[in-house]
Amino acid sequence: MAANPLRTTSLAKPPQAGAADYLSRARELRRLIESEADNAERQGTLSCNVVDAMRDAQLFWTLCPRELGGAGESLLTHMAVLEEVARADGSAGWTLMANSSATTIAATQCSDEHVERMFGGPRLPIMSLTFAPTGRCTSENDAYKGAGRYSFGSGIAHADWVSGAFVVQENGAPALLPNGSPKVIGAFVPKSNVRLHGNWDVTGLQGTGSYDFELPEQTIPASWTYNQYFTESRRGGVVAALGTYSYVCSGHVAVVLGIARRALQEIARMATQRKRLGTSETIASNPVFRSEFMKHEALFQAARAFAFDVVEAAEATARQGLPVTTEQVARIRQAVTWGHRAARTVVQYAFSAGASGSLRNPSILGRCLRDVSVAAQHIIVDPQSMVEAAPEIIARWAAPDA
Repeated sequence: MAANPLRTTSLAKPPQAGAADYLSRARELRRLIESEADNAERQGTLSCNVVDAMRDAQLFWTLCPRELGGAGESLLTHMAVLEEVARADGSAGWTLMANSSATTIAATQCSDEHVERMFGGPRLPIMSLTFAPTGRCTSENDAYKGAGRYSFGSGIAHADWVSGAFVVQENGAPALLPNGSPKVIGAFVPKSNVRLHGNWDVTGLQGTGSYDFELPEQTIPASWTYNQYFTESRRGGVVAALGTYSYVCSGHVAVVLGIARRALQEIARMATQRKRLGTSETIASNPVFRSEFMKHEALFQAARAFAFDVVEAAEATARQGLPVTTEQVARIRQAVTWGHRAARTVVQYAFSAGASGSLRNPSILGRCLRDVSVAAQHIIVDPQSMVEAAPEIIARWAAPDA
């Protein structure tokens, strides 16, 4: 693919800034994101101010390859950035996670021709993607003709390109791959090609703009499509070697960890400022509060350390040019699912410990509770994920050298 002469001049800051710099950029946005959180919930999507600020800070492209203008950063850096943004507002963290995951998929999975089309403009693009293959298409020469309606297009309101998945049809039935699976393709199309259905009225994560959208029937060039099973990475180095599942799931757990971190901060602040009824002592001086806070803080720290540790181990394997092992993938599944459960438990504790101080809107603890409750319903942390990951972990413990 030809070098893009616009890429080095269209960025506000150099893309290879380093992990600490990207995290500091996220921290610099905290006050803005916090101040816009109520507006995001009312509007159902992030404000333009927040989107523009995250765009200027280049937070959408931390994982994208450097040759495309991205940072090519470590997945650990990406997780830390998401955690920091989610600490300011869960919806902002979730939206950044969804957009950056979709944009990384576009950067790593799509053809050279289509990548040049999407990334070759005067500014880096933002993508939105939904994984469920609810579209249908047929193959016509060097193109596909299809349509579909999709749910959960997080961050789609400010996306430049949108991808939906299609089950390819042959003779009125799904075309099958050699392994017997249906052939499923994704395709990034300009957002102008889709219709948004403004129906995002939900309990939590209200500011993510996860609208349903429709792709009216249209012809899509084959070069615009990619394998929706994500088994044919074309570029991306370590990130591609880790695999789409790893960075998508790691992003999800980073968001809920950020929400849990904020809940602990809020209840600690409230407890040090408010006094127990009928006494001059603060809530924080109460032995029961101290004991419960320490137990839940330990749960948070353990879940966070577990998630970051398993990702670090898998990334180290990929950096050595070795394939990420099935056990490492199982560990990521385990840590992500457990991290969601732990985060939800921590937030539920903080909300309950806040008592009447958590009930009146606007309530940061109330928002944390709503957001983490919805985030924990995601299919990637379904209880089945633990069941499916278990054989590798059990085998490891049963090994003679365990």
